[in-house]
Amino acid sequence: MRIGITLFLSWLFCLPGLSTVQAINIVEKDIEVYGFNMHYAEAGQGPPVIVLHGLWGGRNEWDRNIEALAADFRMIVVDQIGFHGSDKPDVSYHNALLGQFLAGFIEAMDIPRATLMGQAMGANTATYMAVHYPHLVERLILVDGAGYRNPNRDLAKPPSERQLRFYRVATGSTLSATQNFLKRRVFNKALVTESWAEEAFTMWLRSARAIQGMLRDGGDVTEEEMQTISVPTLIVWGQEDGVFPIRNADRLSLDIKGSIKVVFPETGHLSQLEKPEAFNKIVRDFLLDR
Repeated sequence: MRIGITLFLSWLFCLPGLSTVQAINIVEKDIEVYGFNMHYAEAGQGPPVIVLHGLWGGRNEWDRNIEALAADFRMIVVDQIGFHGSDKPDVSYHNALLGQFLAGFIEAMDIPRATLMGQAMGANTATYMAVHYPHLVERLILVDGAGYRNPNRDLAKPPSERQLRFYRVATGSTLSATQNFLKRRVFNKALVTESWAEEAFTMWLRSARAIQGMLRDGGDVTEEEMQTISVPTLIVWGQEDGVFPIRNADRLSLDIKGSIKVVFPETGHLSQLEKPEAFNKIVRDFLLDR
């Protein structure tokens, strides 16, 4: 394992409404999984919570949550294989691959079981883990995501117009297009700053192959598989989510028996970023309710 330096950061949140400087003791590390490096950041002590970014997201969208929750939990924010600071093997990307590498990551970290907290694609990876690697999953927190796989999906079918638009964004069309795309993800459009767009623009270019693969064949789980999930599950959704509408949360809450559903009004696809204080409280209460 190659360990990076410990950073005592005065983390400047560059998004409007996130401009408070927060001191975070965070450690950046790499760990080898199946011969490839996976990058992660770690803060705090206590029960482990592994944070999984979305297809278009990164750690910056979780900063205020990590800072708050690290007081009670060991927060581990992992770059999924193929994304951001992790290695990018020349393979086909799908949910089974991400799940396999995440399982390897958890085992390499010598963590018996962990809570998985994922947003969008990260929630898809989390549910896949709960179905296929249940021995590694303590609890689930699904944020604005966790899709269902269509068992009749035809992978030979050409990409749809919507997929092609996303491909263009993923390969870095223009900074302006990136800003417009980010605005579709949040209810409060003022949150989207030029600095956030610039960071996202660079991040998406670095992860373009994985993004395109996941758009083509994310995989996810079937309805029948979703109904087998038995770990305590918290579902958090934005009422105005334009990417995964609220009906997805309703369906999940029915299929995952005993799950808790929380819906934030005037919130889009990034509940943890748009309503950080309320989000942190709900998550902390859920994790401490044992």
